[in-house]
Amino acid sequence: MDPKDIPNYHEFRGLMAFCPNITTEYLSSLWNLAYQSRKQNQYSKPMPWIGMYIALASLLCVLAMVADLLHGLRNRKLWFPCKYFTLNAASLTVIAVAIKLPMDLTTLMPGYMDQVTKIGSMSFMCTMMANLLPSLATKDNEGLVSNIIALALLVISLVVNFCIQISTGILFFTPDDAFEQYNIGFLARFIYVVGWVVPILMLLIIYACSALAILKSKQILELNYQRANQTALKDQELKAGRLTVEKLKQHVRNYWIMAGTGSPQFMTACSATTSAAGAMFSTSRHTSGQQPKEQVGKDKDLTAGAEKQQPKNLMKLLSESRGFEGLAKFDSNHVPSLLSQENVNCWSLPLVTLTCIAMSLPDIQKNMIDCLLNGVSEGLLYVTLVEETLNATDHDHAGIQKAAETLWVEVEVYHKWLGTKLPNPTSKVNTPGDILQWLRDKAKNKVLNVENMDITDRNDNWKYKSICANSMYRITETILLSYHENIEEVSQEELFSHVSSMIADIIAACLTNLPQVIRMKCTDSAIEKREANVQAAAQLLGETTQIINSLQDRELPSLNPDELAFIDKWCAYLKNPFP
Repeated sequence: MDPKDIPNYHEFRGLMAFCPNITTEYLSSLWNLAYQSRKQNQYSKPMPWIGMYIALASLLCVLAMVADLLHGLRNRKLWFPCKYFTLNAASLTVIAVAIKLPMDLTTLMPGYMDQVTKIGSMSFMCTMMANLLPSLATKDNEGLVSNIIALALLVISLVVNFCIQISTGILFFTPDDAFEQYNIGFLARFIYVVGWVVPILMLLIIYACSALAILKSKQILELNYQRANQTALKDQELKAGRLTVEKLKQHVRNYWIMAGTGSPQFMTACSATTSAAGAMFSTSRHTSGQQPKEQVGKDKDLTAGAEKQQPKNLMKLLSESRGFEGLAKFDSNHVPSLLSQENVNCWSLPLVTLTCIAMSLPDIQKNMIDCLLNGVSEGLLYVTLVEETLNATDHDHAGIQKAAETLWVEVEVYHKWLGTKLPNPTSKVNTPGDILQWLRDKAKNKVLNVENMDITDRNDNWKYKSICANSMYRITETILLSYHENIEEVSQEELFSHVSSMIADIIAACLTNLPQVIRMKCTDSAIEKREANVQAAAQLLGETTQIINSLQDRELPSLNPDELAFIDKWCAYLKNPFP
């Protein structure tokens, strides 16, 4: 049969010619779909890790809020102050990670769980904002404004992105388009906007209003505090005589009440806006704004817990001190300074230098050296606190204190002094005279090396090294002169006892300033840090109760109260008492 006899032959032939093109396009489209699916799977591989990253950030926020809750309950502050979860650069960064999903406009997340997660992030943001609100009061004016602006930018970006996803339908995608099928898509979108966008914008408005109120309220609180402070300072008990432990306890209690009731964070937590925000969203300094009056009036003794943490090693060291004579013995006026320009002294530098000398005595038992080290280590914590509190404005003192702190780490940890290994039991330098002369000569060489340097090559590091070396030179030379020619007859035990006694006297003299440090911590602080400083003062008072009592009956030099904070004033008076 001839093919041409087939009916519609020409149409059939044309169709056969067209079929290969259809097959090719179909296979090409299948290949493209497979390729795109493979690429999509490849792009989706990091999603589990991104989810874990977001979950970790959310967990950090939750743990911080729970920590604030426990902190408030432990301290019987039912308004739950913000101590761990506060508004700052770090918390804003973590929050930005925690709300990453509703901020994402490009990744398709059509699943039901994906939709719920995005909505849940909006709810979590509202909760975090409600919990962060009292922390606004902990910022100074500049920090408050900058953090509010940063939070506003984050919230506005979140709201805009959320609204974009609602308007484009990404946030309501369903396979059967159920919303559109029943013509309720617009209504559903409206409900979601009202349910999540409006509350978060209301919280942002509350933040702005609270910030403005805080700025003015701080001024009022500060004015009231200063008035109460003036009244407290006029108290005759505090002005009469030295500050005893009982007077200090009453002093701390008074300022604790003043700081607690005048706390900006407490004021913010008690405000109507914070109470409203807490009632709506807070999981935990907020609706329990009223602090019980009986708690304020009969607050627990803040020093009770700290009294169980007395520095035992320091107390044992101070028991070797009977007066303050050691301050007149460790540095003689007959020993000239090697420095071209005389510098002031500080409490910590001679302590470190004398401890270094004691550690250089090889025949002293290790347990005695360790006991001295532990006592000096505990003592330096309080000595440094005295220096930082009472000598903070003096640049020269601050520099020498920093040098002494660095030197102490080298001495305590590495048993070295300015890079030089201290003598050990196998050393040929083992008599007290030899050890003192060896240390003196090492110190002298270090000072002279710095003094002979070109002035352009000197820097602060070399300057403070020369000061440390000059201290070692003067102290070792003073001890050698005090024994005259009898230094070779002195045993290492006698020299160790002599040095330990001077160390104890210096620490004791310095710690007579502890009552003034406690008083200043209560009074001299910014309003945002006042409550924390009073707590620190109470902690310090509890730890040093026995020390203050042990030094209470000692006769102090006839110096002005401000002069008692400086070791040079003590030394000058004890060497040449005023008539």
